Amino acid sequence: MTRHTHRPWFGAALGLVWLAGCPSSPTANDTDADPVTTGNTMSSPTGAPTEGTAGDTDDPTAGDPTEGDAVDPGRVTVHRLNRTEYNNTVKDLLGTAQRPADSFPADDFGLGFDNISDVLSTSPLQAELYERAAEGLILEAMEIPITDPGTWQIEAEDALASVGGATGEGWNLYSNGEVYQTIELPYDGQYKFSARVWGQQAGPDLPHMNLTVDQAPVAMFDVEAVQNGAQVYEITIDATAGVHKFAVEFTNDYYDEPNMADRNLIVDWFKVEGPINLPQGDNPLRTRIMICDPDTEGEEVCLRQILSTFTERAWRRPVTGAELDALMQFVADGKAAGDTWEAGLRIALQAVMVSPYFVYRVELDPAPTDLTPHPLTDFELASRLSYFLWSSMPDDELFAAARAGALQDPVELEAQARRMLADDRARALIDNFAGQWWLIRNIAVAFKDVAMYPQWNDAMRESMRTEMKLFAEAFFSADRDFLEMLTATDTYVDATLAAHYGIEGQFGPEFAEVDFGELPFQGILNKAGLMTVLSHADHTSPVKRGKWVLESLLCQSPPPPPPGVDTKLNPIEGKTQREILEAHRDKPECIGCHVTMDPLGFALEHYDPLGAWRDLDNGLPIDSTGTLPNGKPFADALEMQGLIAAEPEFLACVARKTFIYALGRAVGIKDTPYLDDISTDFSGNDRRFSDLVVSLVTSDVFRMRRGDPAM
Repeated sequence: MTRHTHRPWFGAALGLVWLAGCPSSPTANDTDADPVTTGNTMSSPTGAPTEGTAGDTDDPTAGDPTEGDAVDPGRVTVHRLNRTEYNNTVKDLLGTAQRPADSFPADDFGLGFDNISDVLSTSPLQAELYERAAEGLILEAMEIPITDPGTWQIEAEDALASVGGATGEGWNLYSNGEVYQTIELPYDGQYKFSARVWGQQAGPDLPHMNLTVDQAPVAMFDVEAVQNGAQVYEITIDATAGVHKFAVEFTNDYYDEPNMADRNLIVDWFKVEGPINLPQGDNPLRTRIMICDPDTEGEEVCLRQILSTFTERAWRRPVTGAELDALMQFVADGKAAGDTWEAGLRIALQAVMVSPYFVYRVELDPAPTDLTPHPLTDFELASRLSYFLWSSMPDDELFAAARAGALQDPVELEAQARRMLADDRARALIDNFAGQWWLIRNIAVAFKDVAMYPQWNDAMRESMRTEMKLFAEAFFSADRDFLEMLTATDTYVDATLAAHYGIEGQFGPEFAEVDFGELPFQGILNKAGLMTVLSHADHTSPVKRGKWVLESLLCQSPPPPPPGVDTKLNPIEGKTQREILEAHRDKPECIGCHVTMDPLGFALEHYDPLGAWRDLDNGLPIDSTGTLPNGKPFADALEMQGLIAAEPEFLACVARKTFIYALGRAVGIKDTPYLDDISTDFSGNDRRFSDLVVSLVTSDVFRMRRGDPAM
């Protein structure tokens, strides 16, 4: 149930919580000429991050190689929770199943991800939606369960009627019409609507009765009951809180005067009961917040305890005495206006959830303009760790470690990271990190010309997405060697994908692990879902595919196309896509973009726009030969994937992508020593993702930050 109660005393106060100086950041979109956004770099006139800035576009020394090798962990712009993080956070904070951020404006992307702090802007609309979400969330969390259903029984002769008259046994509807009453229901829920009636039988048909709510029939009955044998007819309905009109309606009057035959409906009473099927016990969301009882344990002491505990979890740090006093003022203001402590507490809780300290991940510098690195506080470090691994707030154990000051110890930090990776919430890495890096999310919005590819439907879309998620689990959850991201010959298929790939055997709707054997598929690059996303609706795109390989596996970015150049090259009769692109590449203004990425895309031309194998393109043989950017030649996609896996740049790129996602900022020149150490540990440690995470989160670049002279 959602009911909004207007209390004039708190409206202005809540607005003040959204402080005039609340953190903000510039807005930018990560774009490229070919409509797939995957790269490491972003160029924007609004100050969005670019490689080399260390995520700090205002620092005049950031990324300056003349500064030497001085330790510089960089800094992260104050980080607004993105939509996924907001939904996950309110779930973990309150225990709610609501997903209010689904209705928020879409988050901007940068560097291939939607958690880059420099582009997560905040609009006036978002501020309004935060307030609306907080109201709905606290209303649900603080709702007191209904323990006793209500009953409204109306004697028909005491009700209102459009026709008829009283009899000794009730109200006689002697013509078509109704007897009715308006009832105010206090809660949303299920209600039982019943009526005790009998009919004066006449003519060929039984008396027909409708039970109506707000003049809409909810049940219809032919009444067999007769005098001295009245029956109760009932229906269970869903109803919202508020005033409703309940009526018993007679619809088929009949009168045969010569034979003195008269059909009527006699109503004894009608009744509404509910809500029914009430939950037993307390509201678990309320129990989580109400850790003491103000009425029995002392109002002032208990409310301060409730607000202190809730706010520390919501703001992900300890609360100061002044902040707690300000929140308690909501209670005082409510009571001064004639309201209860409960009403004031609800508004104080809403204020906590519209504060910038909830909506943003705030990290503070003791000296904001000082470039001297300083450690994050334990609570700031706990938030960095939890939003990296879980896309959500810290849990009780991580909070306890932060409260004890234990997270400054790299050994404890490693233990917490490994514990969190083993938790089900680490699936956020698959949904959000792999989901964006590997474009798994994009499968949901992929579009194909069904006239050319009639097999494309929602079932195939879901099968492709499931395969890629299961494949991702092997690396991000099961710690598989990351080289096999490109070389693994096994995958996960159901009947749909087995047929699509040409895998023999018996398959059903459940996914099974299989080996491709001699079939020309391996690793992430030949997954049908990825090849589908990196294609146009009716033909492949070597440009999209090559660009993704270059940026996402080697962390190299081609220059953007010159203004006005048409980047969509449609098929031409009698030519392959390779021939069309090679002609396009001969233009002087185009060669700079295409010379490194096109050969990588040509290697994947055997995979059609849905990722199925083909030998011909436009009726002509496919040439899948090419060279890596360093000049190493390959004959086809599988050989290219093996060569990339053997390049040091590949594992360095995996580490770089993880760095960007974990910190929510770009990689700068001064990050190079840190990233080199992290990559070296990763490469020499069996290439397990958990070891990469530990190397990253225990490094100074994750555990420290500095100020900004421009502040």
